[in-house]
Amino acid sequence: MTPTDRRSFVYLGWQGHANFGDDLLHETWRAALDDPLAIEAPLNARDYLRGAAAFARDRLRTRRSERVVLIGGGTTVGFAAWAEHARLAARNYGAAGIVGVGLGAAAGSDTYALDRHQQDWAAWHDLDRLRIAGVRGPITELEVTTHLGPVTISGDPALLYPLVRPVQPAGAVGERRIGVSLGSDPTSRFDVDTVATAVDAHARATGVDQVVAFALSVPDQEVARALSKRLRTPSVVHEYTDVAETMSVIAGCELVVSERLHGAVAAVSLDVPTVPLSYASKCDDFWASLTGHPAPITVGHTADDLVHAMQQADVVRSEITGAVFAQQERLADIRRELTDWRRGARSTADLLTPTAAAAPAAGVEPA
Repeated sequence: MTPTDRRSFVYLGWQGHANFGDDLLHETWRAALDDPLAIEAPLNARDYLRGAAAFARDRLRTRRSERVVLIGGGTTVGFAAWAEHARLAARNYGAAGIVGVGLGAAAGSDTYALDRHQQDWAAWHDLDRLRIAGVRGPITELEVTTHLGPVTISGDPALLYPLVRPVQPAGAVGERRIGVSLGSDPTSRFDVDTVATAVDAHARATGVDQVVAFALSVPDQEVARALSKRLRTPSVVHEYTDVAETMSVIAGCELVVSERLHGAVAAVSLDVPTVPLSYASKCDDFWASLTGHPAPITVGHTADDLVHAMQQADVVRSEITGAVFAQQERLADIRRELTDWRRGARSTADLLTPTAAAAPAAGVEPA
């Protein structure tokens, strides 16, 4: 048995549901860790029962190995449901502990998110041998520090994707494209007509040839088609089916305007000028991690507001380059910790113990 056979990750995420952001995180970690991450924890108790045969096979395959649950990102920490997902995964797979990287939390004042997802910080506090190896941004840093203990900002793990998977820009040579992603469950919080008016105005002023209306999840398809019909600029709808393909289309844009958080994360990672449309605190969390301030466009904006933000996007891109690089370096450090553990060069106790940069959080124990 090789060292890597003696160590296994149990991946905990929401991949496989035709959502670009969650699939992007999963694909990033598969490439970054050179690991298929084939063991994927179910998301609730009944799924362990429904998939009993598959779960039993996974347990049998890893019966002689040491396991760690990896929460690969997403807005998860603080939510009651995700604490239960993590608890069940650790218990059912006999994991030595839980590592979360680049996790996000809703701000305590974010009524939009908290009306949809119940928080239970006590449940996170009670998780055994939990290490949060980095959080998405300053809003999450404040929430986690307040409720669990000190943490450091690592940035969103999807920022690593272009460093571990080559991305070739899609589109005809010389064709100028703007990408626009609208839609959050169950629909967009932004006015389609206002966004279309601003995008058309910017396209006319800058000589853009085409707008790509991204549907980064199934619920986004209707609003993406509505945006495409409303635009006067020639447009196409790109419906997400494959991470690599969508990353190539984003890379082929000269500007991306995105309500979907990971539309903005992907564009930033590819050094594409980006305007995030903030519909919840998680969008501000990511943007503030790079710029020090919330996203420039929020619900209720005017067309002029969005045009101005689009005009400034390339300047902002140049200003955040250093912050993006710093976060990629921090994520690469965590990546090395995880790969060292898997190949047997780092102990489980070391992996599950916070580094000197962050004091141990309440409820966190070494293996």
